[in-house]
Amino acid sequence: MRNSFTVSPMSQKIHLEPGETYQGSIMVANPAAATENFYYKVALYPYSVLGEEYDTDFETVSDWSRIVEWTTLENETGVLKPNDTQMVNFTIEVPKNAPGGGQYMMLGVSSNNLVDNTNNFAVQNVYEMASVVYADVEGETTHGGQILENQIPGFVATGAPYVLTRLTNTGNVHEIAEVTITVKNSFNGETIIPKDGENNTFESVVMPESTRLVKRTLADMPPLGVFEVTQNVSFMGDNINITSVMLICPIWFIFLVLATIGSVIGMVFYGRHLKRKKLEKVVDF
Repeated sequence: MRNSFTVSPMSQKIHLEPGETYQGSIMVANPAAATENFYYKVALYPYSVLGEEYDTDFETVSDWSRIVEWTTLENETGVLKPNDTQMVNFTIEVPKNAPGGGQYMMLGVSSNNLVDNTNNFAVQNVYEMASVVYADVEGETTHGGQILENQIPGFVATGAPYVLTRLTNTGNVHEIAEVTITVKNSFNGETIIPKDGENNTFESVVMPESTRLVKRTLADMPPLGVFEVTQNVSFMGDNINITSVMLICPIWFIFLVLATIGSVIGMVFYGRHLKRKKLEKVVDF
């Protein structure tokens, strides 16, 4: 197994005080099934989002990502044998005049460049994973936001079925939305989502001064049927619960039904045509 490593946690939420020194870490692991050593490299990036679908921006340092300027790394490069792990530590020196509110950064982990001793050229591996740090700094913080939309499509003909919600955060620190989804077969009452032992409540982080469109694909749904879908959204003290009927009917099935109807109509007309011919022969006789 090559190029398969893990980073944990994938995200972490921390609280910072102006003037404090915060110690944190992430763990990089090379799995036991790996067949090669993993040469890793860790780097700090500012973290922000663009647009309602939250395209990530790891380049722009804004007022929300000054934390990268306060942070230093230890053990940022190294080598892991199969089944080895390494804690990568980071230290955040929070300025005494740090503004209250959210601060965000990403610790990106990728394979380090190696030199092939046989051919003497650099081997570039761009496979990367990350751990995102969501920090809130003690101070003057504002909280505000609402649920703008909670939607369940009634008819799905192409693509995977989904539900969506749109949330806006008007404050200066990230907020957490909880979305709970339940799906039942309308004909027999069978619960499709959640399956036994599964969690059907998901958390979504809504960044400060932004609007987020959360679109959740309903995995493992039958390709055809009528379903009762319930979505409950909790955010900023608001709770909106809706239930709607969703018809999943793929294009191929629609064409099949139309073709069947067309064949039946054709057979009816053909039968009438034969009957008319027979009557004409009887009359001629």
